[in-house]
Amino acid sequence: MQNKTGIIDIGSNTVRLVLYKEQGSAIEEFRNVKAPLRLRRFLNEKSEMSDEGVRLLLEALRNFKEVLNYYGVTEVECTATAAVRQASNREAIIQKVKEETGFHIRLLSGEEEASYGLSAVLKTMPADHGLTIDIGGGSTEITLFKNRKLVHFFSFPFGVVSLKEQFISDDRIKPKEQKKMAEFIRQELEKFDWLDEAPGGMITAIGGSARNLANVQQLKESYPPLGVHGYELSTEALEQLRTELSPLSYSEFEKVDGLSNERADLILPAIEVFYQLTIHTKAKGMFVSSRGLRDGIMLERAKNGTWDTAEDVKQNGVKRLLTVYGHDENHHYQMMKLTKNMLRGFEQEQVLKVTDRERFLIEQAAALFYLGEYISSSSKSRHTFYLLLNSMFDGFTHWEKAYISLIASFTNNSTLKQYLEQFDGWFSKDEIQKMREYGALLKLCFSLNSSKRSIVSDLSIKRKHDHIVITVYCEGSELAERYQSDKQKRHLEKALQTAIKIEFKQIKEN
Repeated sequence: MQNKTGIIDIGSNTVRLVLYKEQGSAIEEFRNVKAPLRLRRFLNEKSEMSDEGVRLLLEALRNFKEVLNYYGVTEVECTATAAVRQASNREAIIQKVKEETGFHIRLLSGEEEASYGLSAVLKTMPADHGLTIDIGGGSTEITLFKNRKLVHFFSFPFGVVSLKEQFISDDRIKPKEQKKMAEFIRQELEKFDWLDEAPGGMITAIGGSARNLANVQQLKESYPPLGVHGYELSTEALEQLRTELSPLSYSEFEKVDGLSNERADLILPAIEVFYQLTIHTKAKGMFVSSRGLRDGIMLERAKNGTWDTAEDVKQNGVKRLLTVYGHDENHHYQMMKLTKNMLRGFEQEQVLKVTDRERFLIEQAAALFYLGEYISSSSKSRHTFYLLLNSMFDGFTHWEKAYISLIASFTNNSTLKQYLEQFDGWFSKDEIQKMREYGALLKLCFSLNSSKRSIVSDLSIKRKHDHIVITVYCEGSELAERYQSDKQKRHLEKALQTAIKIEFKQIKEN
């Protein structure tokens, strides 16, 4: 039975309902409903939210209630951040929402908001040390973490909506306005010495503005369809976007490929904050995270898995994919076992030399090998490549995601070359050759469990003169495994340029 949970996030720019379902240890978003209300604009000079703002909020929440009822979701958490937090009449708003919708608003402090965002990053991104930044409509949360622990944080009382209101007077930013906004942001950042402790690597950016910038840059680059989660936006690319977009009017922004219409007039303040932070901390750029506050709340509620290291995050990410796509658990473990044994044997015989990083990636590819088989067994390679490339790959960089996708979908050298066409310049000749070897090795392991009965209990590898002997120890009839492995070994023979002989031996019961 699947558990369903709804998270309502009342933000300064957008009010959103996200529905999640829990499948074993996996947490998956299955519906996302938003209302771009920009509640921050309804705060008057006394920071009181107007009746119009409250009315719009209630209207959105009533709509969310209908959605929750339709999907039968009874477990709901309703949170609010800067717009309500900064409202002088926040208690009245919370009471009115409870009376008219039944939702009890949990008002998050700046520290809680930052903490949930960091939790989402640490559980879905390959980061041990660094900075996170989450720009909302009315606040900006920045955290410094070391050894996967929160060290410092601050919730700045400005966001994309408030910066626009404060510095941009027309539908096109003036050079003087941009200069004033940049100076204001710099002065705010300079108040905190701990920002100087940040490692000069990559900052992790959370939220819709970061995702939108990633979309724009990926379209400019004709980037492969790897999604925005884990995308690396360099400081140089960020500066170029700043230069190209600053002269545009709001009507011209709406024509920019990848830029959401509802964020068109807010993207310049977001770029300025990102850019000034990367310059201030001497960062190389930003990792973009599509996981944020809502995911952090959900992951904290579920408390599934171990997240002590970046490697744990990656393994949990693979487990999530296996759960979501209904992979055969016994076959998964058999593939892992056969791959480890075969790698060890080839290394011992000095046929292959595998680095620790390669070993980890190969083992994850083994777990995911031919995952697309559940869609179609006749075109499992193509479906596997598409699924992995377009799935959320928690914990992995885009380079690693592409590497695993190419190996896990290997069928032959020609298909590998075809799949590689969209990754021009990503991999060296040596890396491509290793992909061919590792992909062929995984395909042979897959053939050794053709009947999906896990009858192979062990295997050994020996080099004999001009060929390699793989001895396979079975507990049951190996007819299917024998036929498929004899057929598929040629791919590994070609990759290694060595003849391979496979011998099957039955293990006798005592």
